[in-house]
Amino acid sequence: MIAGWTAIRNDDIVAWLFTGLWLGLGFLAKYTALFQLVSFVLFFFLMPEGRNQFKKKGIYLALLILAVSSLPVLIWNAQNDWITVTHLGSRAGLETAWKYNFNFMQDFVLAELGLLNPIFCVAMIWAAIAFWKRYRKDELLMYLFCMGAPLFVGYFLYTVRSRVQPNWIAPAIVPLFALMVIYWNRRFEEGCLAVKKWLIAAFVIGVPLVIILHDTNIPGKLTGHRLPAKVDPLIRVRGWSAMAEVVEKQRQELMKDGREVFLLGSHYGITSLLSIYIADANKGVPDDPIVYYPRADHPENQYYFWKSYEDRKGQDAIFVRRLKRNANPEAAPKRIADQFDSTTDLGVFDVHYRGAVMHRVHLVVCHRLR
Repeated sequence: MIAGWTAIRNDDIVAWLFTGLWLGLGFLAKYTALFQLVSFVLFFFLMPEGRNQFKKKGIYLALLILAVSSLPVLIWNAQNDWITVTHLGSRAGLETAWKYNFNFMQDFVLAELGLLNPIFCVAMIWAAIAFWKRYRKDELLMYLFCMGAPLFVGYFLYTVRSRVQPNWIAPAIVPLFALMVIYWNRRFEEGCLAVKKWLIAAFVIGVPLVIILHDTNIPGKLTGHRLPAKVDPLIRVRGWSAMAEVVEKQRQELMKDGREVFLLGSHYGITSLLSIYIADANKGVPDDPIVYYPRADHPENQYYFWKSYEDRKGQDAIFVRRLKRNANPEAAPKRIADQFDSTTDLGVFDVHYRGAVMHRVHLVVCHRLR
């Protein structure tokens, strides 16, 4: 975004080269980076003087660098049946019939109000709309609008069809917040003194929440009572090393009889966490893993392309599944049970964090891989 602004403002070919490089690296990291091409096209459409860039070679060199950067993704997908297209379609809900669900839009709006600070979120949207009347000819404000609005509006409209995770619009926040700051600062300088009061209110609301959300142990330290796990916003990042200890303890118990035991995670997240927090598993990645995702006949996630456990025939495995808070344990899925001679339910284990039950895991021993 910054390199692109420099390239446009100064007609700088070197800045265009860097713009192409950052776009290419961004695409290799996250496909959402391609949304920025829409941002540039929209800016050139709305600011006619910017269209002169199409008569010069800088923008085409940037696109060439982006195209070269995309080759690893295109080649790998061509070799693997374009599985990324299938994956993105699944994530976007394209595999299911469209049915309007107001909850998707409602959840998205409420999540953004909470995550961005309700005052800042409203001020950002207000600025993105109001600047058109007062400062439409301001090239910088228009550029910031174009860098953020297409992604934000695109995902907002997509909530009509499918659930959109609140972090998906993250790349739009930097330019839109910059637009917000410039717009409201100008309004303050023009005599709108209420801006100062709303800014103070935003910090009064936001600072305590930011502190607590970064360390939800603080209420417990102050009051002696921890937040219940079900309302702790950090539940997704806590207790996983303890979960790995619970699973590894059961694996070591089974191995006392001289058996080889590996692990199967029910979800790619569980598989990853066990691989990280169990020392023996961590040492074996990627050539000799002891934690796997269940074998499938089609790619369900990236573990499909990792080494599988076919060469462990005759060995036992522990199937690890995280249970929702009030869920009852079920038998191992048929597709997993069919890969082994028999299964034994080890039961449900509570995973504690600072004395509170943070997670529940269900363990099933799968005997003798076929």
